[in-house]
Amino acid sequence: GFYRVTADLVNLTYTVESIDWGLIGSATGSWDVDQNMTFDPAEGAWTITIDLTGDEIKFRANDGWDLNYGDTGADAILEEGGDNIAIPGSGTYIVKLYLTSPSYTYSIELASFDSRAMFYTDGQSLEINDISQFTEGYAITKYKNVTSGGAKGSHPTFPDNDFPMFRIADVYLMYAEAVLRGGSGGDAGTALEYVNRVLTRAYGGPSGNITPTDLTLDFIIDERARELYWECHRRTDLIRFGRFSETSYLWPWKGNVPTGESRPSFYDVFPIPASDIGANPNLTQNTGY
Repeated sequence: GFYRVTADLVNLTYTVESIDWGLIGSATGSWDVDQNMTFDPAEGAWTITIDLTGDEIKFRANDGWDLNYGDTGADAILEEGGDNIAIPGSGTYIVKLYLTSPSYTYSIELASFDSRAMFYTDGQSLEINDISQFTEGYAITKYKNVTSGGAKGSHPTFPDNDFPMFRIADVYLMYAEAVLRGGSGGDAGTALEYVNRVLTRAYGGPSGNITPTDLTLDFIIDERARELYWECHRRTDLIRFGRFSETSYLWPWKGNVPTGESRPSFYDVFPIPASDIGANPNLTQNTGY
């Protein structure tokens, strides 16, 4: 078990109190009822796997506030009576409380997470007020110059392949989209299997897999964004799904407007370069340009 020993050096007495730890807070759904943690001797930590919302938590002992820990300064070092700990968003988390070292610490990790979400947030702001500033908006990485077996490429900066133009994940998602649009020659079961192959690789296991009811065109357009970012598909995908022009589907700085605005449909087609028209007078510029 886990005990708190209090020694009184004046009266030469001591007390021994059995301690159990729990998680509490708005992220658990209540500031009144603890979610009990379990001590893992191998890990040396109190642990719990729990569904949390994007709110706040604290650790407290024996279902009371006499002994509780928070994190003042958000540095992963716990202080008695410290500030509430923020949870970034809803999800299933593995929370661990380490009380065996002089500085009490903790860890909060998603039990299942999408490895493609490689966002860089340190020093970045989420909102973009000036698109010329790299520190506005979250940055995201994707590729490493290594082989499929993990061997390093020939150059520390430049990749050995110029650009990945066609990947099996794209084929799987195209198959699923074609089936959902009523294409012949495919079936829903195979479409689901193909999509889950993509998700299994992304999550490192089946935890992110979907069910037949989840497989919709809305899911496909979102999944293509997650899987194929930096691969020059998004504009074409949005046009195909009717979300590029004359639509309520907006994002910040669409149309060069901070809040985003819908654009005329002639933008679905690029203009013909002036140099091409100059070289061939038989060409007529596309409508709208």
